[in-house]
Amino acid sequence: MHEKGKLFTLTLLMVLELASLASAAHESGPVGPYNVSFDMNTTEDYIVVVEAPTQGVTSDGINFTRYNLTVDGSDHFIFLILTRYDVPMLANTTANAYIVWDALINAGADEPAIYQPLIDGKPGVLGNFRFERQNLGGGQYEEGDLIVAASYSPDGKEYEDGIYRGNTDCRVISTFPWEVIRDMLNTLHIEVPDQ
Repeated sequence: MHEKGKLFTLTLLMVLELASLASAAHESGPVGPYNVSFDMNTTEDYIVVVEAPTQGVTSDGINFTRYNLTVDGSDHFIFLILTRYDVPMLANTTANAYIVWDALINAGADEPAIYQPLIDGKPGVLGNFRFERQNLGGGQYEEGDLIVAASYSPDGKEYEDGIYRGNTDCRVISTFPWEVIRDMLNTLHIEVPDQ
């Protein structure tokens, strides 16, 4: 009987492991000139949409091209926005914190929580907040929904002048549950094309 119990326990553990692997889908493919990959650890149905690039100019006159990827779930979304500038831009944690803070304030946060994790092996900034009331600007959020924003430079490096810069900025905004977005950010990898 003792051996049957061990066999049952081992079988149950294997089934649970397979079930957890089945819910994690690896997404990989081109987004403009970049190769992007990440894992989606969710059972929620979703589609990945890569949009056509757009171009613009910063207020300082620097040209950029923007490449967008959307993970559109039945109840949640992820926006991944890659912006490639013609010249290296400030990409330190202060610059990324400003980007994340601004994105969350514009989404309706009063005082978002801000953290400084490594993202894709690079210094990044992550922020979040929960809605305490319904968003009056369209009513698309319900009470308690988590909004997460992150920013980092996949090609960031310290230049000779000691300043951390990169030609590419990666921004992520999501309403998926924390476990899903955490796993997505932990597995996010962006291959940057040669300059």
